[in-house]
Amino acid sequence: MPDELLSITESLPTPFLIIEEAVLRRNIDRSGNYAKRHGFAVRPHVKTHKSIRIARMQLAAGATGLAVAKVGEAEVMASLGPVDLTIAYPAVGRIRAGRIAKLSLNQTVRVAVDAAYSIEELGRAALEHDTVIGILVIFDAGLHRCGITDPGQVVEIARQAEEHAGLRFEGIQMYLGHLYGDAARDPKNFEQINRLWEPVYESLCTSGLHPETVSSGSTPSLEKTHLIRHVNEIRVGTAVLNDYFVIKYGHCSLEDCAARVITTVVSDVVPGQVIIDAGAKALSAKQLLRHEDLEMGYVVEYPEVRISRLHEEHGWVDTGPCKRPPRVGERMSIVPVNVSLCMNLYDNVYFLTTDGKVQKERVDARGRYV
Repeated sequence: MPDELLSITESLPTPFLIIEEAVLRRNIDRSGNYAKRHGFAVRPHVKTHKSIRIARMQLAAGATGLAVAKVGEAEVMASLGPVDLTIAYPAVGRIRAGRIAKLSLNQTVRVAVDAAYSIEELGRAALEHDTVIGILVIFDAGLHRCGITDPGQVVEIARQAEEHAGLRFEGIQMYLGHLYGDAARDPKNFEQINRLWEPVYESLCTSGLHPETVSSGSTPSLEKTHLIRHVNEIRVGTAVLNDYFVIKYGHCSLEDCAARVITTVVSDVVPGQVIIDAGAKALSAKQLLRHEDLEMGYVVEYPEVRISRLHEEHGWVDTGPCKRPPRVGERMSIVPVNVSLCMNLYDNVYFLTTDGKVQKERVDARGRYV
């Protein structure tokens, strides 16, 4: 509803981020329905939206708990009351370990790790606070960012966790972030992951360390997760809102994108371009892909244009293909390339509710980098 959205919000100064509740709820239901078909638990990853309101909606729709990237996000989400939390990121450092241990006094908390160093720190903090912290060992499914593929190493870290008085081994976490576009639709790529993963799973079971949880995440491959053996939980991040990256690689349609940045044209003096008041501080400076023509957002009302450059407060929009370019003072709505980065730029966002009202909401976990 681009025209209606611009009309409803014409009294709000730009730039601002708005979320359509109806689309948001459809996206929540879509992930939930897929999970039900395949017997998966749903664990939304709040690093995408950082919003207590959205997390509450996801939990009400049947999510078993929440995933977070950082301890600070976990502390914010703990305000929901007792909630099952996974810190899906290696939490290294004594201070972080202590904060996690304190959280675990009132919440079920587990942490993803891939090193014995983290086991020792978390275990020490747990004993100091007389608590128990769950451990997920990170399996590297192919991105080569964090994680282990060697079965012996996985078993060793899992055993260290299981034998530590302050810890419990709960399972495996993996991330399929290297699969998008055609690669995320090709069953051969999932079979390649299984060839690496199956020996790890068998080694754990043979060692008496059966993983209760096998958690997988990544929006492009989300609805192919059932091709990975033994997975019983999906971490749902970007899919709750979707963005231009997800559209571009065919994993959703424009109608599935719940978040838009509303911006105003502030200059048109240079032929073939206009300048908008949404720069890197409103859209993030994330481009669609490296080594290709830069695209920094999708303009809904003018799909033929290209956002090619961002400074702090300014965005360059190439309007050459337009029969009627946008004019100074005209508003446009933009689907950001990376909605997670975009959400973290705003203290507040607006919700367009299902009954047509606009409500202002805090981005509760914004800036929680630790």
